[in-house]
Amino acid sequence: MADQENHYGFDEGGDDDQSIVSTRGLEAFSRKVTTTATHLIGPNAEATAHHYQAAMAEVQKQMKRPTVQRSMFSMARTTPTDLMRSKLSTLEIQHRALTYLPDELLANIPDHENPYSLFQGFQASFPELTEEGKKFRRRVSRGRKMIEDADATPGSPKRLTQLKKEKAAMMHEFGLLGTRKSMASYEIREIDNKIANLHGMRRIILDRLAGLEQDEAMLEHDISEMEVRIEEAQELVDEAEEIARNTRTKEEQDLVGDADDHDHEFMSQSVYEKIPSETGSTPRRQKKVHRKKSMPILHEHFEPGTVIREMRAHKDTITAIDFDAPFGTMVTAALDDTVRVWDLNAGRCMGFLEGHTASVRALQVEDNILATGSMDATIKLWDLSKAHYDPHGGLGKDDDEDAIAFGTDNHLEPPEGSMADCPLYTLEAHVDEITALHFRGDVMVSGSADKTIRHWDLERGRCVQTLDVMWAAAASMNSTDNTWRPTGRSQSSSADFVGALQVFETALACGTADGMVRLWDLRSGQVHRSLVGHTGPVTCLQFDDVHLVTGSVDRSIRIWDLRTGSIYDAYAYDNPVTSMMFDTRRIVSAACEDVVKVYDKVEGRQWDCGAGITAAEEGKTPAIVERLLARYLDAAHELSEPRNNGHGESTKSTQARDDDNSDEPKSPSRAEIKSNRRGLDDTDPTAIAMAQLLGRQASAIIKVHKSVAAGSNNTYGVNEELLQRRLKDLVSISSSKFYTYRYDRLPAIWRQIYTDALILDTFNLILKPLLAAQPLGERVLDAVVEKLDRALITAGGGGRQQWLEKTLQLLEQSWTASEQQERPTKRQRRDMSPERSFSSHEPYGRPKLSPERMCPRYSGWTMEQFEDYMNSNGGEPRPVVFTDLIRDWPALTGRPWKSPEYLLSKTFGGRRLVPVEVGRSYVDEGWGQELIQFREFLARYVQDPPTTTSTITTDSAESPSSQPTGYLAQHNLFQQIPSLRNDIRVPDFCWIDVPPHPTTPSINQAPLDVPQLNAWFGPARTITPLHTDGYHNLLCQAVGSKYLRLYPPRATPAMRPRPPEHGVDMSNTSKLDVGVLEGWDEMPESEEEEDVNKMREQLKGVEYWECILEPGDTLAIPIGWWHYVRSLSVSFSVSFWWN
Repeated sequence: MADQENHYGFDEGGDDDQSIVSTRGLEAFSRKVTTTATHLIGPNAEATAHHYQAAMAEVQKQMKRPTVQRSMFSMARTTPTDLMRSKLSTLEIQHRALTYLPDELLANIPDHENPYSLFQGFQASFPELTEEGKKFRRRVSRGRKMIEDADATPGSPKRLTQLKKEKAAMMHEFGLLGTRKSMASYEIREIDNKIANLHGMRRIILDRLAGLEQDEAMLEHDISEMEVRIEEAQELVDEAEEIARNTRTKEEQDLVGDADDHDHEFMSQSVYEKIPSETGSTPRRQKKVHRKKSMPILHEHFEPGTVIREMRAHKDTITAIDFDAPFGTMVTAALDDTVRVWDLNAGRCMGFLEGHTASVRALQVEDNILATGSMDATIKLWDLSKAHYDPHGGLGKDDDEDAIAFGTDNHLEPPEGSMADCPLYTLEAHVDEITALHFRGDVMVSGSADKTIRHWDLERGRCVQTLDVMWAAAASMNSTDNTWRPTGRSQSSSADFVGALQVFETALACGTADGMVRLWDLRSGQVHRSLVGHTGPVTCLQFDDVHLVTGSVDRSIRIWDLRTGSIYDAYAYDNPVTSMMFDTRRIVSAACEDVVKVYDKVEGRQWDCGAGITAAEEGKTPAIVERLLARYLDAAHELSEPRNNGHGESTKSTQARDDDNSDEPKSPSRAEIKSNRRGLDDTDPTAIAMAQLLGRQASAIIKVHKSVAAGSNNTYGVNEELLQRRLKDLVSISSSKFYTYRYDRLPAIWRQIYTDALILDTFNLILKPLLAAQPLGERVLDAVVEKLDRALITAGGGGRQQWLEKTLQLLEQSWTASEQQERPTKRQRRDMSPERSFSSHEPYGRPKLSPERMCPRYSGWTMEQFEDYMNSNGGEPRPVVFTDLIRDWPALTGRPWKSPEYLLSKTFGGRRLVPVEVGRSYVDEGWGQELIQFREFLARYVQDPPTTTSTITTDSAESPSSQPTGYLAQHNLFQQIPSLRNDIRVPDFCWIDVPPHPTTPSINQAPLDVPQLNAWFGPARTITPLHTDGYHNLLCQAVGSKYLRLYPPRATPAMRPRPPEHGVDMSNTSKLDVGVLEGWDEMPESEEEEDVNKMREQLKGVEYWECILEPGDTLAIPIGWWHYVRSLSVSFSVSFWWN
């Protein structure tokens, strides 16, 4: 390194072939620099720099100390040899060593007082860069231009020499870049070491903080004990003083002796009553409750979602939980009919609350006052401050020697009677179970399954007034202001009619099973506002000064603005929301999952915490795999369990064994199978035999699981090849029954066998890879998803719809986690690539609309306006288009359905099966259906549109592509894939009162509890023929454009309804082909030109309306209106049927 510095950083040698400048030129350049620098620095530089040089000399001396050098090498985690091999110069190593010198020493180095520097001397000698030098910015060009004044002639030997010099300079620059890379890499390692050291220091300080909290708790315990001793000593002193005051003196004793000869009533007995009796026992003094004064702060430094403590609380499902303060008192209730009180700081049970005769459904604790509402229709109030509990010692014991410690998870049960003094009084007024309660101060409200709300005065312990929810609903229906809107849902279950309550002074908010949120005035007992928006029972609510937040079974949380009564915001979930709390920043909710969802309103992000989420990111996949195996294993055990045969004894296993198992389990009973069948008058022996065979296969798979999990080669006599063949036979036999019966008359037992056989088949496919902690291959994953989807779509889930949906969700989570771990580079490229969208090209053009026939377009309508319109014109409204009804759908904004990548991500990478109609229209010959993967549907039908450029506005359209058309039509895609359901919202217009069919009442359908949703997705020229629906319809356009033509119900005779076909009523579909009549489509071979012309003549003068829907538009189609639908481009629509 020293040689490199002495020779200007190049190879040795002074000749022109090896050196950029000659020795003589270098000496001349050095003299020039020295002269310039000396002139700039001045004659007094030597005296001025004496102090500076002395300080630097001390620095050099300190740097040679072994302690400093060891510090430098230990921090760098290297040795002097390795450091020298890193190609760092001596000055660079010394510069890094400066960072380990004491700050006091470095502070003594003064700044140079001379305003000039040596670098300015160099700048004075640098010439200006040429245009070529400015372009390439090479340092070697500067040194060359300072020596050479002219360029060499091209082709001369001097030019060759110059090129070699430039190459040598480039090589030197290349070497310097490598050195700088090493320096940067070293600095990164140094930063990583510092970060690791900081993390280590943080862990040490966290442990120290935990120790301080423990010491604080122990000290507080000692202080509390000292206070108790002081109180006891003070009581003894007071008692001694009292005895001393009441003790008789010598004179009093003599006086008493003289009085013995007199009547015993001569002296009052009060003096003696003050003296404690020696034989009598003193009454037990009530133990003082010690409330913890200090609160832990260690949890404040944990990551969000970190588990602080886990407690095994009950033996059955927990139904209610509440706590008064962080690390304070918590109360839990469960279906095991117990109510437990917990000390959150110590993590132990304080005792049981006994008194209810049934399980508690609702409770609230505030400032040691607890209210519990039970299924026995009673409400009890408790004072938890009267519990016999020592937070630092035992429970219910006066002596600390008998203290019971609950420091471990295997805690002991608290002694009986620890909560014996807690009951205050019981409130009895309801006649059915308590479903919700809330109190604030002296006011409490309670809701019950008897459909009433009771207002209580806690000071007097009595009911003040009763609010009848059903009466309020009826009064709202009969009022003229129409502030309450019936939802049309049947109340088959009344247990949760009043789902949530909250009271604040005289204001009360309640959510009920009809989806309504009502705001009451307790002073008048009247409802002054009703909030309409939820489509399912309201399960939870909370409000503050401005907003009210509600959760519902309709899988949504809605935020209401109390000032206007409108919806401020809404969030959709995959499952029904059962519980919710919010503050100024976060909304925490539970939605029938093993995780709690937290939405941060400030940061705009949502994350999960709970039992379903592991602490580390890399631990997610094993947790999901474990849950998958557990679900499959539970299903297999359920199918293999022996069942009662309906005659009081179990089925005998005396039948001949199947050749695939060595042990034959007991099979399902005939009575149970017969009870589950529909449409069969007698026992179906085939179904019973198939059920028994299915149970034996389940037992075999359990044995295989046990063998693989134990790492054993013993398969317990199971022939795995025969097992696979038997499962395929079960699927084949049960699926054939779908063609034997009409679908709506298929016995349920065959749906169950078909579904269970597919479940066992998929379990057999994924069993070994999952137990071996191996990712599932693409083919295996495709097969598993296909089989589970077939069970969902073909058999309707066979009674296991929720099981299938949850299993598919876990499989997708496992696959997503493995994809993120294995291919981060591909994911990064995908994230950086521009997002593609479906083509908006209209390959067949669009019809020319008649201005007088166009549907009117509106925006900003309220529910009252829409309801008035739908009931106008004698109950025969016309179709209208709304341009702003779905503008806030995530499907149009943040989660765009126009993106193929997004739709693929929501369909398990496109693996989910969808039913596709193949053909131009379902009334054409050759039309059919097939179940294919969503990605195959996109690739085959949607993303490869026909190349024809014909338009439908010409008189004779060209023949479209011969490729068949695929249409995902009238499919409840949102029930199959719930995650897509979160991207849309049911329009509020679906909850208004609408008229029945204007001309044919027999067409009216039974009332729907909730709107019926269907998806319509396909390429251009997908057609729905002219038809009518039995419901009012809101057709919402999310992607692309569609043309619609509509005829009124009174034009039914001109629509030529179809006769029944193959036993199916087709009267809601017309024989008229609008595309053929208008010349947009070719005439079918079965049609004659003369017949088509007659149809055109008959339609002349018939009133119709038409429109083109663009993304964000919604068309309201009243019941009975005939409508023809034609996609002009790639189109995705959602229809909402309601009545």
